[in-house]
Amino acid sequence: MNPVVIAAACITALALFFLFIEWDAMAEGHARVRTQILNTARWAIVIALTWALIPTALSQPGPERAATILGLAALIGAVMLIPVQWFIRLGGRKPTWELRQAKVEVSQLANRVRRAPGSVPYLRLHDAIDRIDALRTPETSELCDLMRAQLSDLRAGAESWNEAGRRSIRIEDLCRRIWPDDMPSPDFDPEEATFRWHLYRLFGRMMEIGLIDNSPLGLRERFRALTISLDEFRRDDTYRFIDAVQQSADRWLAHPVGRPWIGSFDFEALGPDGLTEVRKIWGRDAAMWGAALDEDDLCAIQEDLARRAAPPAAEPGAEPSAAR
Repeated sequence: MNPVVIAAACITALALFFLFIEWDAMAEGHARVRTQILNTARWAIVIALTWALIPTALSQPGPERAATILGLAALIGAVMLIPVQWFIRLGGRKPTWELRQAKVEVSQLANRVRRAPGSVPYLRLHDAIDRIDALRTPETSELCDLMRAQLSDLRAGAESWNEAGRRSIRIEDLCRRIWPDDMPSPDFDPEEATFRWHLYRLFGRMMEIGLIDNSPLGLRERFRALTISLDEFRRDDTYRFIDAVQQSADRWLAHPVGRPWIGSFDFEALGPDGLTEVRKIWGRDAAMWGAALDEDDLCAIQEDLARRAAPPAAEPGAEPSAAR
């Protein structure tokens, strides 16, 4: 048998072998169908060029035949060596799995901004929001809304303690439904995570009231009641934090006028170890993953998302545009 035909058959078999391997790998990597088609076209070109060697090589005179074979062989080799990742970048992955990567990036950006406000450029946050919008599907709409709200608040420097906590828990819950086998494990069981969330929420409500200057008597009494309620969460790993909060709250209640209790999450108001105690209890988002959100929490999330989705209110005195 002609050696050229043998070589072409071997290369064809090799191309089909790699095609099937890469097909399975890209399927597991959740590549889009168009990505698979692009990669299949690559190997089809390899096979076509390989078999083009046969008539070309036979039709050329002796001295030119070797050069023709070498040229086509180099071209075939170049096509075979195109990295699979190049096709994935060109064709993309399925939207839910592109969103998975976007979610990881959002978490990284959020943590950077919280540790050092201003460390992430405004345009970087804006681009991340645009990417989330582009990946939105009916099945991932709520998740996209929550991640968008998170980045919008961070971009504006107006993230609320309790809204951030509720969002983190809800985002993790939605992610676990969409990617059940690809999410890291929570730090604690649901009961412990719920305990930490309820303490987090109570502390957040105290901060909300403590931000109001010249607090009316009713709010001051509410603040005092919340301070006493902290004792329900007292145990060996929380008593230092609770003592620091109660002592700081008592000092603020004695002279509340003209200054917030904890301004801009300045936990130094809790004493020299205040930030350390906060990090000890809620040092990672995963500390509250799996917590049970009650009806009030879920309503608060939906109300926040509805407020963000509502069209901006018209300015006073502005006339509505005439219908065309």
